[in-house]
Formats: sequence, C-alpha cells, structure tokens
Amino acid sequence: MKHKILFVCTGNTCRSSMAEYILNDLVENEKYQVKSAGLSAMEGDSAAPQAEQVMDEKGIDMSGHQAQRLTEELVDEADLILTMTTQHKSSILNMYPDCRGKVFTLKEFAEDADELEGLTEELQEVYSRINNKREIFLDENGAKIERLRKRHQELMQEIGEIEDELNRLEEELSKEIAEDKKELKRLQNEMQSLNVSDPFGQPISVYRQCAKEIEKHIKLSLDKIDDF
Repeated sequence: MKHKILFVCTGNTCRSSMAEYILNDLVENEKYQVKSAGLSAMEGDSAAPQAEQVMDEKGIDMSGHQAQRLTEELVDEADLILTMTTQHKSSILNMYPDCRGKVFTLKEFAEDADELEGLTEELQEVYSRINNKREIFLDENGAKIERLRKRHQELMQEIGEIEDELNRLEEELSKEIAEDKKELKRLQNEMQSLNVSDPFGQPISVYRQCAKEIEKHIKLSLDKIDDF
C-alpha cells in the first residue's frame, strides 16, 4: 500500500506544489502517493510562473498543476501531512484536532524538532484560551454588539443620504454661478498678462526671456517713471 503524503501551504501554487513535484521526482511513484493543497487555495489555479520556472531548471515539469483547497477528506486519507509553516500546522490542528500526531512542518519533520512540537502545543493552548474568552465575551456582549452594528448601518445609510443631498446642492450652486465663474476666469487671464513669470528653476533660455520682458517694460515705463 502506498504511503500517502500531503503537503500544505496557503495557496497551493508555490511551496506545497513544488514540494509535491520534488518528492515525486526523488522517489518512485509506486512507493508514495503524494498530493498538495492550500488552506486558502483557489480551485484550479495554475502554479505560479516563478515556481514553474524553478522546477523547469530542475528538469521537473509542473505545468499541469492545479491548485486545490484543503478538505477534511484530504486530511483523513493522508498518512503524513507536512506544512510549510507553523501557522499552517496550527490552522490544520484547529480545524481537524483528530489528526494530531501526523501533522508536522516540513522542517520539523526533517529535523525531528521536539522543541517545536512543544511550542506548537503551547500555541494550541493559547488559541484555545483566546477562543474560550471570545465565546464568553460574545455571550455577555453579543446583544449590545448587534445593536451597535444595526445602529451603525442606520447611521451609514443616513450619512449616505446626507452626502447625496450635499452633492445635489453643490451641483445646483455650480449651475447658479457658472456664468460668473466664466467671467472670473476671463478676468484672471487678463490679470495674468500683467505678471512677469518667475524663471526660478527653469532653463537659462527662460531667464533670457524673462530679462527681455523686464527690459521691454522698463523701457516703456521710463517716461512714466520720470513723471511719477
């Protein structure tokens, strides 16, 4: 009977899929049945292009890979589950506590890290405490939270209506002053012609043009300066 091994990561498009194909390349298929899955995988996704390229460099073709999400069936049928991170391992143990003893991180299993197993158990205890406290808190405050959420929705709807009315009034005002704004723009353009533009930070040609403009208008001003 084949030994059933399951690699798990997040999306099943990079790490766990590469692990599946690498193991299949290293051993005879008759010896192992190797699969991979992702905790948040999108069914049918191809492997990441970078993963395919790296595998190609090793002479391994994974172009036919299709991602799959981790299921209870996959967990139950696996003899050994190897995850890419401790978080993956903790998530699996939270969802499927009965599979304790056959779930390890890849590095933990490879290095026989007893210390990591102890840390994982501590993590599980902390997760359990958090879940228990959350349940107690929600039992005591659930009704209040629900009332506040409902009120929040009502306020958001009211805010939306206010914003719609404000937008309508702004559009009405824009139409009211449209002709005046055109006249304002015309006057501003005329006023702009009275300015000497600042050449700061511009090419030397702009400075030359600025000096030429200043000189021209100084010459035009000489008689007026004398009479001022």
